[in-house]
Amino acid sequence: MKFILPNIGEGIDTMSITEVLIKKEDKVTKDTPVLLVETDKASMEIPIDCDCVIKDILVKEGDLISPGQAIMIIDKNDEQKITYTAEDDNQNIARTTNENDINPKKENLSTESIHATPIVKKEAKKLGIDINEIKKDNNKNRISKNDLYKHIEKNNSNNENKKNISDNLSKWGLIEEIKLTANQIKTGERLYNSWDSIPHVTQFDESDVTNLYKLIKLLKKINKNELSKVSYIPFFIKAASYILEELKIFNSSLNTDQKSIIQKYYCNIGFAVNTKEGLVVPVIKNVDKKSIKKITIEFNQLINKARNKELTIEDMSGGCFTISSLGNIGGKFFTPIINPPEVAILGISEIAIKPILIKNKFIPRKILPLSLSYDHRVINGADAAKFTKMFSTLILSPEKL
Repeated sequence: MKFILPNIGEGIDTMSITEVLIKKEDKVTKDTPVLLVETDKASMEIPIDCDCVIKDILVKEGDLISPGQAIMIIDKNDEQKITYTAEDDNQNIARTTNENDINPKKENLSTESIHATPIVKKEAKKLGIDINEIKKDNNKNRISKNDLYKHIEKNNSNNENKKNISDNLSKWGLIEEIKLTANQIKTGERLYNSWDSIPHVTQFDESDVTNLYKLIKLLKKINKNELSKVSYIPFFIKAASYILEELKIFNSSLNTDQKSIIQKYYCNIGFAVNTKEGLVVPVIKNVDKKSIKKITIEFNQLINKARNKELTIEDMSGGCFTISSLGNIGGKFFTPIINPPEVAILGISEIAIKPILIKNKFIPRKILPLSLSYDHRVINGADAAKFTKMFSTLILSPEKL
């Protein structure tokens, strides 16, 4: 029978195999790791779901795999007789005829709806071209020889452009090509897709955090526990949870048909963490039901896990809203990119001292720059202005949080 790759988390549709941890005829027990994979969020092990013998491995290191895909043929160690279906046999035949042992998901791509003469198919095979890839490029169902040559020309052109960039830059001095990590590549793709598909608008505002600054300074003197290290972000997270409860549109997602929204009645808030492997977004669950102290403890635990590459898919899934802070680095405002399927993200910049007119006197106050990016298909400018105003009001009296 087949071992099917399970759904391992919200928004995880592809992952790269970094290592196959077992081999054919291995006897394994339930929950034994069989693959090491890397997603755009983290590295993780894929465990087997039963006691069995590995009869065949349908994937290899470097393959991209997706939930629902058959990755192994297994024989359960129980009394039940395993019966292979015709589909299993066809898949194995298709796989064994491929000298390069390519991913069976690619091998099984249907070509029934793609029309090409035997001559064109023979030429494509000779040139090492997958007709399905041509269909993806030009959306044609009938493939001609001319389409084959255009496909080759396009690929050569792309390779030449890549080469030209390197050649042009090397004219002026020493250069080095540094490979991005799988996490950086996947994060880049997600950010590009988000920016390309969502109409981003950013609301800029400022909040007076002088009282919060004083409170945090006091708490730092009292609290010496490293596990609950005091910082601003937990207060921002708690404030955001109040707003999501009041302005429910911010705790929603645009439905797939883009004709309705999905309203959420739970409150999970993520925060961006920059690591050596790239950007990750751990999520604190049920923030609305937790105290600042509890949020602070979980916040520190997740940061440590992120820095030690120990975050799980569960740690980074289920977010309703995200906070991205550059406060410890610098800058005034920026445009954070929305983390789908969320509809908004709050950017926090460096606190600055500004003179604020209070009772006809200019008084120095600590001012926090806010950058709220939102999906304009779901949220309008008035809602965004209400959000930042409400945030400023809540932060002005942090003891109430």
